[in-house]
Amino acid sequence: MIKASKISKAVNFALLSSSLAFSGTVIAANENQEEDKIERIEVTGSRISRTDLETAQPIVVISAEEMKEEGFSTAFDALQGLSQNTGTVQGNEFGSQGGFTPNADVIDLRGFGPGYTLVLLNGRRIAENPTPYNGQSNFVNLSSIPFAAIDRIEVVTAGASAIYGSDAVAGVVNIILKKDIDETTVTAMYGTTKDGGGDEKRFTITSGTTGSNYSVGGSLEYYKADPIYSRDRDFMDSVDDNPAGPEALSRGILILDPFSGQYRDPGEQACIDSGSGYEYASREGFGNYCGIDTTGDRTIRNERENITGYVFGTYDINDNLQLFADGMYTNLESAVYGSRHFYSEYLLMNTPDGSGNYGGTKDYVLHQRVFNFDEMGQRNTKFEEDVYNFTVGLKGDINSDYNWQVYYSESRYDYQSKRDWMKEEKVTEMFLGEIDNSFGLYNGQGKVGLFDVITPEIRDELIGTQVINADSYSRTFSADINGDLFELPAGMVGFAAIAEYNRQGYDLNQDDRTLNQDGMGWQGLTGTEGGGDRSRYAVGVEFLVPVIEGMDLGLAARYDKYDDDTTDVGGRVSPSVSLTYQPVDMVKLRANWGESFRAPDMHYVFAGNSGFYSSAYDWTSCRADSDDPNFVPSAANCDPTNYQGTRSGSKTLKEEKGTNWGAGVIVEPIENLSITLDYYDIKLKDLISDESAQTLLDLEYDCTYSLNGKDPNSAECLANSAKIVRVGAGQPGEGELETINVTPENKALYQQQGLDAAINYSLDTEFGDWAFQLGWTHILHTKYQANAESEVQELRDDKDNSEPRSKTNFVTTWNYQDWSAAVRVDRIGSVPIWEQPKENYDPETGDVIKVQRLKQYVTVNLSVGYQFNDDLSLLVTGANIFNERPETDLTHDSWPYYNSFAYPGAAIGATYRAEITYKF
Repeated sequence: MIKASKISKAVNFALLSSSLAFSGTVIAANENQEEDKIERIEVTGSRISRTDLETAQPIVVISAEEMKEEGFSTAFDALQGLSQNTGTVQGNEFGSQGGFTPNADVIDLRGFGPGYTLVLLNGRRIAENPTPYNGQSNFVNLSSIPFAAIDRIEVVTAGASAIYGSDAVAGVVNIILKKDIDETTVTAMYGTTKDGGGDEKRFTITSGTTGSNYSVGGSLEYYKADPIYSRDRDFMDSVDDNPAGPEALSRGILILDPFSGQYRDPGEQACIDSGSGYEYASREGFGNYCGIDTTGDRTIRNERENITGYVFGTYDINDNLQLFADGMYTNLESAVYGSRHFYSEYLLMNTPDGSGNYGGTKDYVLHQRVFNFDEMGQRNTKFEEDVYNFTVGLKGDINSDYNWQVYYSESRYDYQSKRDWMKEEKVTEMFLGEIDNSFGLYNGQGKVGLFDVITPEIRDELIGTQVINADSYSRTFSADINGDLFELPAGMVGFAAIAEYNRQGYDLNQDDRTLNQDGMGWQGLTGTEGGGDRSRYAVGVEFLVPVIEGMDLGLAARYDKYDDDTTDVGGRVSPSVSLTYQPVDMVKLRANWGESFRAPDMHYVFAGNSGFYSSAYDWTSCRADSDDPNFVPSAANCDPTNYQGTRSGSKTLKEEKGTNWGAGVIVEPIENLSITLDYYDIKLKDLISDESAQTLLDLEYDCTYSLNGKDPNSAECLANSAKIVRVGAGQPGEGELETINVTPENKALYQQQGLDAAINYSLDTEFGDWAFQLGWTHILHTKYQANAESEVQELRDDKDNSEPRSKTNFVTTWNYQDWSAAVRVDRIGSVPIWEQPKENYDPETGDVIKVQRLKQYVTVNLSVGYQFNDDLSLLVTGANIFNERPETDLTHDSWPYYNSFAYPGAAIGATYRAEITYKF
């Protein structure tokens, strides 16, 4: 076994003293030989207790103290900083623009997506957020985990379905809560940001006691964070901040002639008389309108207020049997502040004087009005979420040879959101009028004119509150046993087995208006519903076999059986094989292979008929409108087109099937220095996803113009055409995009290969104890195949792939007498600019021949601590202390003016916190 450095010894001690993993059991071999006692622990990624933390599966451990010292205030912040967390996510910035899950905190290991990392609480599954991520799939919301209750987080950075079953494709995050507390600790934290907004407050109390045969304790946490608005940042509070150059004001009140593409000039007085406060503005090439600067309206970080209570207890019934239980309740209240209420509608107005643009007697125009806050209030969404987790069980040992446990665990997530919105029938009555033509267009003869003053009475009639109620649950009964089977010449054969039953379900209910199709809904708003339950049975076994001195072989397999009436998964066997070999004291080699799977996400299965609004590039229409004989379908030549998407769940979906393998080396060339390098390869096929609207439009373009070998009359092209609905012939807007159906199916393949490296070094000097840690992930390949007929694409350097190719963090800590300090440096590798310039495209094929990228993004966190006495301490931290922002992207000409998927929260800037801790 590799000689333990001070760092690894410290980790071992922390793990041992906090009763880790699933059963919380720390056992001792040769109990009767006190002088030869061998401490053994159980580590995430295996159910076999062992004496060495360096297993065949790479594991990252983050303690609660490390999270604080490195400038993090939540578990989500710490996990987001992992070098393996390279995937893009929808952050608060996207949520304020109308995202499906604007209050979600998720991670994305290896870029597979939030649902492909299994998140556990004390080794147990917890309820997923019942509202689907991006309107499609369920996920675990990390904002529901209280910071005060966390002891540490262990992360397996590769697939582990042979141990845990479904979802453990890209990795496993095991959040381990505090146990065996024998003192009372009170903390108070206050934080703020350099540029304003986002003040934070947190108060916690943790207490417990232990006796000869019992322990009991718990924690209480209150956390509040104020919102940060775009207007709080001087680089995103005005149209003048657009990196592509000052842009025109938003079109507050507008009349557009679709035939000419020109605005109808309202005159300055009309803007004044509207009472909107908007100014008379113009856009070059289009004309005049009433304009407003909405840049600073939205929040870039949500408002939050959380209260959490956590309790635990153990009771030793006798020397070989213990009763244990724990429970946690979290109430989350939060708010997202978006932009303004508006309506935008094509009208066919009556013009008996013959002045209309459609046959003289009709005028085909677009009317748009964006209402100011005084008129209609701000679009905002408020959330109230209640999360419950409870576990009770028994654990013990059999003749000190085998450790066992049985437990029942229940987790529940209740969710409600409310947001103000305009009623569809009232918008029709007030502004749109009636349909008196064969084209199905309103005549614009509503009660309120486009430029009329909006009174409080009009507002009260127009505005209502949309309510979404949802809940989910997960119930698990589990029994496991582990110990030594027999002895071989090289050592004891370790063994573990598990039997498990789980039932999970969710319900997502929109109010009556949201899905109404009879004109009594919410204006321009749709949503997604769904609900269902399914059961799963599982058995698993694991062996750790010492082959020769210094070489251990790990074998594991798990069988999961799902309800036959919910999906086509049926039964699934997941095997794994691992090997560690230590040829010399300072070197250990490791390798692992396994199969993984993911059962169809609940919302992919049980979603009802639902819709959404989005935009994509409609190459077919763009070419039809173009005068360029050498038209190239590219973002440089076309603008995105809005469309309504439709989808529903499917009970014919099969599981997604994956394989993962890795190989690595651990070297400790000198005392207190450890170097690890690991290669990983994670592959998932039969990937379930909604059809990509852009992919459908790309194929439609090829089919329409017989490009890339496509035949317009082929089954592929005809099936694709049936999913796209356009405005019919002879109607205004003929050929324009209306709806696209994107119902999910098993079809895609995703694979990522890369390298992980870590260096840990500690040094004791007369001027203090130093520790240095480096984490590095480098992506070698990211491959994607849309379906079996498509080519495998290399996405690593693709123009649309915002996942950085590398991610690095470096931490230095120092402790001397009563002082401590830490510096953390994070580096996010380059990502493509938002839109590639026209010269980067091949003029003949339209393919990108060069991808321009942004520079690396580097931030620095700093903390300084002082221990006044044994009971009182102070910690001051700064996150992103140099207030760095990503490189300015001159092509990112829409709010928030940077890639918030690659750099979520980057606009927050420097944040400062002070926390005082008192123990008694």
